[in-house]
Amino acid sequence: MKFIVIGTSQFSVTTSDAILESGGDVLAIVSMPKDSLPNNSADLSSYSKSKNLNYVEINDINCQDSIKILSHYQPDFIFVSWPKILSKKALNIPKYFCVGSHPTDLPNNRGRHPLHWIIALGITETKLSFFKMDAGIDTGDLLIQVPFLVELDDDIEDLNEKMNIAAYEGTKKLCENFLNDIPLKGITQDSLDANYWRKRTPHDTLLDLRMPAELISRLVRSFTLPYPCATLIFKRHLIKISDVIVVNKSINNKQLDRIEPGKIISVKSNSLIVKVDKGIVELVCVNQIPNDLSLAKYIQPPSKYILEYHHKLD
Repeated sequence: MKFIVIGTSQFSVTTSDAILESGGDVLAIVSMPKDSLPNNSADLSSYSKSKNLNYVEINDINCQDSIKILSHYQPDFIFVSWPKILSKKALNIPKYFCVGSHPTDLPNNRGRHPLHWIIALGITETKLSFFKMDAGIDTGDLLIQVPFLVELDDDIEDLNEKMNIAAYEGTKKLCENFLNDIPLKGITQDSLDANYWRKRTPHDTLLDLRMPAELISRLVRSFTLPYPCATLIFKRHLIKISDVIVVNKSINNKQLDRIEPGKIISVKSNSLIVKVDKGIVELVCVNQIPNDLSLAKYIQPPSKYILEYHHKLD
């Protein structure tokens, strides 16, 4: 049984390992040129070389040249984790079908940036859904679903790792079925139960210290490194926050309730301890704390700084 794996991340490595260990033949690994790769990309070139696999870089997977290159391999199946939509011609390349995946309990939560939304919304369990790709977005017939849990302190890297473990398990099971000629018609998704998550933007990770500590923590963990990180605005500075630590201070609840959100408790070289709604947190910064923040007493709501400094925010 012949396969092509298309993607840019560790997910493609895991998928390829599962195919090879199931006895399948990976004809080629397809990724993007270095200057087009997303934040969470893996070195698929080195991986392909280590496994003696063909490696192909494609920018536009739907152009005629790309279709010709992939069709040349005559694959039975293509495993796809590509960050762009495939055209009908691309989907029709394999003998059978393209296998897509999405880390939610489809038809629930289709759409963009699912791992980020899972953390940001406080979802505690999900599934990696494999499906036959069609012209829709995450709409194809379901082949298999592998559940995994989301812990309260998981960040985006933790969730990527758990998804990759589920990817190995699901891909290996699918490949064993393919290789044993077990028919997989798939289960039609109920569109009436479906919803779509929109694309997340930097505005979704803008911190307001009037938020509860739990929400601030979720937003930071959902967009931490290697992603661009959540943002705290102070005057003209856009401060990138990579971690949040809930601080147990020797302040009784009545005293804590009298402290307004944004009050700075203390400042270190690359972190600051501040009062938020119903708690105190330490915000760990990617870079050193700006000098004027080290001398400040409060951090105001972001709207104040946006209105005052919108023309010169760093």
